[in-house]
Amino acid sequence: MKFLLIVGLLFWSNPALARQDDPKLDELFEQLAETEDFDKAKVIEGSIWKVWLTSGSDTVDFLMLQGVSYMSQGQFAKAISLFSTVIKIDPEFSEGWNKRATVLFLIGEYDSSIEDIGRTLELEPRHFGALSGLGQIYDLQESEEGALSAYEKAVAINPHMPSVKARLERLIIERDKKRI
Repeated sequence: MKFLLIVGLLFWSNPALARQDDPKLDELFEQLAETEDFDKAKVIEGSIWKVWLTSGSDTVDFLMLQGVSYMSQGQFAKAISLFSTVIKIDPEFSEGWNKRATVLFLIGEYDSSIEDIGRTLELEPRHFGALSGLGQIYDLQESEEGALSAYEKAVAINPHMPSVKARLERLIIERDKKRI
């Protein structure tokens, strides 16, 4: 029954407008860059994620929520299937690509994850989550320059990610030690 509901929704819905184009994001990114208050930054960051996760299509939003639920339960094949369906319905919705990239990362499919991150960043170059994920992949692949570049871009967009900043600082120190 649930499957029939999903299939029915797919046929009767129109592709969504990609919410990474929402004009509210420009102001939110400005606020994120300007604030020095960590708690305020987290609220702003949450607002950005809320915009990114809202496609404008009830069907896509339903599939995204279900995919995130599967991902959090470790049901990665189901999550990939749903995020792939989201991408098929609305290939201009950056968060569909980003969520599939995340699941691909979790199952160790790094090259495929990098491809989906690339598409995410084409659609939303300010996607600090995708950039930090890209940095993690390059870190795991021991690509120091790739990791440094991705982390630097992520922190430039969102300077309120302590673990990303800490990893970036460690990589810079390691790189500088090699140069001595």
